[in-house]
Amino acid sequence: MNRSREIIEIFRDVVEATARNCNIVVTQFHSGESMEIACPEINYTFGNSRYVKDSLDELSKTPKGNEQKFPLIALFCPFQEQRNSPDYFSKATVNIIIACSTSKEWSNEQRLELSFQNILRPIYNRLLEALKEDGRLDFGYDEVVKHRYSENYSYGRYGAHDGTGDAVSEPIDAINITNLELTITNQTCR
Repeated sequence: MNRSREIIEIFRDVVEATARNCNIVVTQFHSGESMEIACPEINYTFGNSRYVKDSLDELSKTPKGNEQKFPLIALFCPFQEQRNSPDYFSKATVNIIIACSTSKEWSNEQRLELSFQNILRPIYNRLLEALKEDGRLDFGYDEVVKHRYSENYSYGRYGAHDGTGDAVSEPIDAINITNLELTITNQTCR
């Protein structure tokens, strides 16, 4: 079976693989009781920040959609690909966000534990593993996934906004991954 070499479809598969073999810790808001669970299905979307916001707003309209919104991994588009070498199918530098729901009342210390340590960092670490496991991507001999990493604590307290300034409908905590360097290998017969 030949799998797509297009980045949007590769990321869909990688996000699906990320949810497997990933555990997160959820804390009941009212009781404070925590338990480790297998990562739920991760909501994957792609597009510009406005599209991501609109997708989340659409999911908010139903109880089932609310359950499916988070955790979220979004691939921001557009991005440019280099398709100019016989050595690879394409190269690109992309930006993504890993997000979970949060509470505006939480302090940064609470966000650190409840969102970042318990949910977002485990998903981030598993995402890096899933990227390296996907045979369509080449990270070189040292298998270093080159990128910039930023934990954003202000989204949860002050709101996240799309490119036009519209606020996301609910508070989120997020890891921003920018300048993620991808090299997509040539198609091989196996």
